[in-house]
Parts: sequence; structure tokens; C-alpha cells
Amino acid sequence: MHEPVLLKEVIELLRIKKEGRYVDGTLGLGGHAEAILKELEPHGRLLGLDVDSESLVRAENRLQPFGNRSNTRRSNFRGLQGILRDLGWGEADGLLFDLGVSSFQIDRGERGFSFQKEGPLDMRLDPGSSETAMSVLRTISPDEFESLLREFGEARFARKLAGRILDSLSQEKLKTTLDLARICGQVAGGRGKVHPATRVFLALRAKVNDEIGSLEALLNQIPECLTTGGRAAIISFHSIEDRLVKHSFSRLEKEGYEEKKFVRVTRKPVVPSPEELRANPRSRSAKLRVLERTE
Repeated sequence: MHEPVLLKEVIELLRIKKEGRYVDGTLGLGGHAEAILKELEPHGRLLGLDVDSESLVRAENRLQPFGNRSNTRRSNFRGLQGILRDLGWGEADGLLFDLGVSSFQIDRGERGFSFQKEGPLDMRLDPGSSETAMSVLRTISPDEFESLLREFGEARFARKLAGRILDSLSQEKLKTTLDLARICGQVAGGRGKVHPATRVFLALRAKVNDEIGSLEALLNQIPECLTTGGRAAIISFHSIEDRLVKHSFSRLEKEGYEEKKFVRVTRKPVVPSPEELRANPRSRSAKLRVLERTE
């Protein structure tokens, strides 16, 4: 079973109201949602959103014991505000978004997320969407690809990686995830603690799923979706994501939004404890930031 990241910290910092309304905008396999529901009393409600239909089914089965206290929708969190309106909630007492990919998705080679498992160059969080990593590689220009790799932290080898990867594709030497990992290793292998394929896969995944655009859309909605006293918690796994969250929360604290005021509950990001890192090494990049709408 996938281990939800920073679970104890999320539950403490959301400061859950027993009869409140909560949103898990990245439901995954339902670990965070289950913990939130356990804190709620019969009139409390939870809405879970996810674009991955297979994960959604598994989460729904996990949350079945909570009956109608749990409501799920297949949707990207871009649609948060509209879904809350449709449910008649308007605002929620708590919002949670875990921006990582679950172990369930990573460990399935056919999804194409892992450079350690054979699979197609897919990387879609929503299996129903049309764009895949392969389609991105077939249409992206060398300059665009280089910029994408630089943005996601591979600046030193970005140009060489972009050129070699696209050349290999044109020569039909790039067909699977392991092909891509091998090419990355040939270009920059053994030159650091992190395998060069890590950031290449991350950059492609972000492009395929428009992860940065989705996060920006979410951050623009949060002020409209939190009730007074409500809190928003976001777990990010990349410096770009964390920086966007930090700047958005800081701006809301400083400037407010219309007549609403906000305060950062976490001045610095909360990171996994040594115990969690030992139990779940994949949590090592996680950073949690929390914002509260004040009186």
C-alpha cells in the first residue's frame, strides 16, 4: 500500500474540525483522505479528486466504510472551484494537495513514470488524455526541449541531453523508458548522486501533464475556496513547485485577497522526519506548506 507522505504533519496542521468539509485534491490511493475521514464526525464531509481512473477506483474501495461522508470525482484540481459550487459547498474548511506521483503509479512499468522499469514513453497522470511523453518528444524543438530541461534543474547537460535524445528518436533508437534512461546515462552518467534520467523524466512528466500550469491555476483558486479559519496544505516535490507555493502564500499573507486575510501557518516548509525517511525514502523531496484564512 502506498504510504501517504507527511501524514501525521498534515493531520495536525489542517486542524480538522469534526463537522467540517475537506477536500483531498490529489486523492491517489486515499491514504490522506482516510486519515482525514477518521477525524470527522457523522456530519463531516470529504471530497476527493483525481484524474487517474484506476487510482480513483482503489481509493473509493478504501473509503467505502465511510459511506456518504466521502464523495469522489474524477477531475484535475483545476476544476476545484466549479466542483465545490456544484456540491453546494462554496468554500471548504480544509484543502490538501499532494503533488507527487504515487508508488502505485511509479511501480507500474506500463505507465512510463520510472526509468528503472521497461515501459512505453507515456507518463500521463490521466490515462484518458491524448498527449504522452513520446508525442511531446516527437513535436518539441531542440531549443524548447533544452529550455524544459534547464527549467527542471539539468542545466549543466541540458543542451547535450536534448540533442542526444532527439537524435536517438529520429534514428529510431528511442522507444522505451529504459532506452531514455540509457541515453541519459551515456550523456551524464556517474556525475552526481542523482541519476541524470531523474530530472529528464520529471521534466517530461511535468510537460505531459501541464503540472506547473495546473498548480498555478490551483493557487489562483485557493482564496475563493477557503472558509474563514480554513487551511490549505500543499505538498510539493520539486523546487519550482515549492517556490510557486511559497510566493503565492507569501503574497496572500502580505496583500490579502479582496476583503479576505491570510497567514502562513508554516514559515518554512515542513519536511519528513528521519523516521519517515527511513521507512519511505521516496518522501525525501517532500515539502509541506500551509496557509490559513484568518478572521
